[in-house]
Amino acid sequence: MERLVDTVQKLSLARNLETIMQIVRSAARKLTGADGATFVLREGDLCYYADEEAISPLWKGSRFPMNTCISGWVMLNKKPAVIEDIYKDDRIPADAYRPTFVKSLAMVPIRTLEPIGAIGNYWANYRMPTMKEVATLQALADITAVSLENVEVRIQLEEKLEERKLMIEQLERQKEQLEEFTHIIAHNIRAPLSNLLFLNNMLKESASIEKKLLYLEKQKPVIDFLNDTFEEVVDAIQVKTDFNVQREYLDMENQLQFVISYLQGEILEAKATITYDFSKVRKVFFPPKYLESIFMNLLSNALRYCSPKRLPEIHVRSYLKDGWVCFEIKDNGLGINLANHGEQVFKLHKTFHEHPKAKGFGLFITKTQVEAVGGSISLKSIPDEGSIFTLRLFKNR
Repeated sequence: MERLVDTVQKLSLARNLETIMQIVRSAARKLTGADGATFVLREGDLCYYADEEAISPLWKGSRFPMNTCISGWVMLNKKPAVIEDIYKDDRIPADAYRPTFVKSLAMVPIRTLEPIGAIGNYWANYRMPTMKEVATLQALADITAVSLENVEVRIQLEEKLEERKLMIEQLERQKEQLEEFTHIIAHNIRAPLSNLLFLNNMLKESASIEKKLLYLEKQKPVIDFLNDTFEEVVDAIQVKTDFNVQREYLDMENQLQFVISYLQGEILEAKATITYDFSKVRKVFFPPKYLESIFMNLLSNALRYCSPKRLPEIHVRSYLKDGWVCFEIKDNGLGINLANHGEQVFKLHKTFHEHPKAKGFGLFITKTQVEAVGGSISLKSIPDEGSIFTLRLFKNR
């Protein structure tokens, strides 16, 4: 009884299945003076011999159909089996036992209502287990059932807490993003809007047709800028609020090849070499429209800001780090002076080199898309040597 109480105390502290099996297999053997003990789990129509403690190997790691082994009989009939001579019992598959030391056994179900497993004790000499020993073994099995259910509840609770934590983190990110958008609107829209109002007032006050036409002409680039900024902000907001964005298992090489085919003109014009290595991680669980956009923006940037001193070389690779699925794009282009511009790299309408197509939107929307699904993006760059963009896409759980 003291040993059983001690086992109950140990099981109450168990936090996972492995610990429970370790405690139970050892206790089952000691409580009945057995030469071996096994812990069996039900997997559909199979008996999985998950763990054991014995004087010589039994069946750990093996799976047998429920209707061919004694542990299956115990679970299907929801009652113990006590056998003095295994070779005289029709329920025993003798061929499976011949390589072992087993002569006698006692097997009890884990949970008698809907058994989820079984605990077995084995003896190397012919022996009839006593009623007290079988009752003790069944008591251990009943305690084990409760412990397994507690672990399951604990795991579910931990998952809920993790979901809550992620939700809080998401809300905090959204708060930061809302503040960022407020700043974007204030910074990028207020000035041109004021300019537009000023031109409109001048248009109203002017009596000259020529001046009116001039003011109308001056309004056009301002209106175009406002329209472009509005569309960009709307696109970014849609990304950040698209909680139901569909994710799929995507082949990264296929996605990259599609983008490369789309950029063939720029690649040929720049005489660029693009290489890749997806041997570490080939497939990712990610929104297709985001991954395509990310590849497009980062490759376009690498081609657009290549160095006039050398031919462009771009390398893409994937890997795992600290449980995160990552990929990086490395180039030998102009680079960015992070000491001067580090905090501005992923801001809207921030550009760091002269180029007629530079809008300062690609890196902004890339960061938005990656963060929208819980990832992150970072940059290492040396002026006139090149840049490495590293993206953590998602964490394997």
